[in-house]
Amino acid sequence: MSGDEHSSGAPAPEPSEQARDAVVGGKAAPRRVGARASTGGERTFLGLSTGRAVILAVVVCALALTLAMPLRTYFSQRAELAQVLADRQGLEDSVKNLELQKSQLNEPARIAAAARTRLFWVMPGETPYTVQLPGDVAKSDAEEQTKKQSEGPWYRDLWESAVQPQASEEPETPALPAVVPAPAPAIEGGPVG
Repeated sequence: MSGDEHSSGAPAPEPSEQARDAVVGGKAAPRRVGARASTGGERTFLGLSTGRAVILAVVVCALALTLAMPLRTYFSQRAELAQVLADRQGLEDSVKNLELQKSQLNEPARIAAAARTRLFWVMPGETPYTVQLPGDVAKSDAEEQTKKQSEGPWYRDLWESAVQPQASEEPETPALPAVVPAPAPAIEGGPVG
């Protein structure tokens, strides 16, 4: 059998032109098969070399830190916006209620009813009566003073509340008596010094 034939008896395939060019002087020249031959001592992390993995980690951390403050601001502003919208809705409801009350207070029947109950006014030709029941107790001077103040116009009540001192609800504590110390004992021989 010749050297060109394999043990199976089939003729050996023809070498390619690159393989023929790689043989120089009867010796095979080294060839590169991949991008680079692995050196065995190089470490990898997730398919990346250690240096590239470190650079990727630094870039990811920088992006996270760059985006953290704007995201925090965004979410805090969204919460503040929700609070402001809720406050606005509450104020709009309050305005609607006040406008309804205003329209009700402008009705002549309501004005007359308020004048009768609060100011004890009567219509021309009516006779006012004040009914006192047997269980009614005479009012104290403080209650009379409060009623007297509230019967006047509002600006007088305001002026009186500003001019007169307000009564304190705290009980007054009596002043403690002054403590006089006992005289120092006399020392024989007089002062030393």
